[in-house]
Amino acid sequence: MTKFEFVGYDFCPFCQPSIITLKEKGAEFSVTYIEPDNKQDWVYQVSPQGMTPFLLVNGKPLFESAAMNEFVNDATIGDLHPEDAFLKAQNRMWISRSYDLLGHIYELKTTNDQDVFEAEKEKLRAKLRSIDEVIGQNPFFNGSNFCLVDTAFAPVLRAIALLDGHFSTGILEALPNVARWSSNILNRPSVRASVVENFDAVSVAKIAASNAFVVRQRDTAAA
Repeated sequence: MTKFEFVGYDFCPFCQPSIITLKEKGAEFSVTYIEPDNKQDWVYQVSPQGMTPFLLVNGKPLFESAAMNEFVNDATIGDLHPEDAFLKAQNRMWISRSYDLLGHIYELKTTNDQDVFEAEKEKLRAKLRSIDEVIGQNPFFNGSNFCLVDTAFAPVLRAIALLDGHFSTGILEALPNVARWSSNILNRPSVRASVVENFDAVSVAKIAASNAFVVRQRDTAAA
């Protein structure tokens, strides 16, 4: 039996897709959370530069979120990719684009500059509009089946839901297809169970305690 162990920071988004895949497949695995600024020696022995997260497969490390998730999908029973080869390739293209969205979201959460905030928000919304057109009325990315591409976007949609819900950022305004897709993904049991219990509350508190523009904007609107 293949032994899976994830190692990473408990609020890092990059192991979430693979955890979702494992839960969807009903496979056994373990997760070891470490402090990013206080990594133990054994982490550097496994990961030469201490890079996390990584997946230990029978003790051997794999890195990069997409590679880890593809392996997990291939090494467990069932397939969360569509059968059609072209559609599978398209899904992989969209999976690679999901990481760009996390970059824009990071800027929205951390920048204290209004101009940067507005520019990053528009870049994010422009990319989400293209997804809104692709998804159409589908409950999930490809239709009724939950696929690997849905797992890749789960951390993105979770972060957007936190910003829209707690800081009134309006990222998903006029994006009804993405909004429906987001709700379907975030309400899925495997997705809810892919993060630590206090993930949302702690994430919101960290943003709220910062000097980011998104916090000042919320406070100004509430005054």
